[in-house]
Amino acid sequence: MQQLEMLEKTDERKCCVCKEVKKEEEFTYHKIQGRQSQCKECRKELNKKYNEENKEKCLAMRRDYYKRNKDRYRELSRLRNKNSVKGKAVNRVNAAIKSGKLVRQPCEECGAEKAEGHHDDYAKPLEVRWLCRSHHKQWHAKYGEALNACTVRHWTPPKEAQK
Repeated sequence: MQQLEMLEKTDERKCCVCKEVKKEEEFTYHKIQGRQSQCKECRKELNKKYNEENKEKCLAMRRDYYKRNKDRYRELSRLRNKNSVKGKAVNRVNAAIKSGKLVRQPCEECGAEKAEGHHDDYAKPLEVRWLCRSHHKQWHAKYGEALNACTVRHWTPPKEAQK
């Protein structure tokens, strides 16, 4: 009977680094190995320490990854081209967040903490509404691309402008 109790699945684990008992969600999941033995916080600290101790090796690995994924990086840079109105607006928002002039807010629709800045008009780069990824996609599916995004490929006018 005692062995069966030990085999029961619990939603808590003990971190092998900090020795604290935490919920299972606080441990990363590996598709082959399952839940990791270190909690996310300890893993983050271990990674940070490793990166500091092995700067050259990590830098070389990043360069190699970049070389192998150049096409992907080119596509991303094309989308955020500094010469496009959309790219400039995105860059302005990111700079304003970094400098503290703009503060990231929760999603206007559901209140989710992780939210993205959405532009209704790219000519007004610091006027953004905060939407989670899901609601941001829904907004674009319903209304199309924002105003003044004329330099972006595949631009579609918002449905309001089509009437």
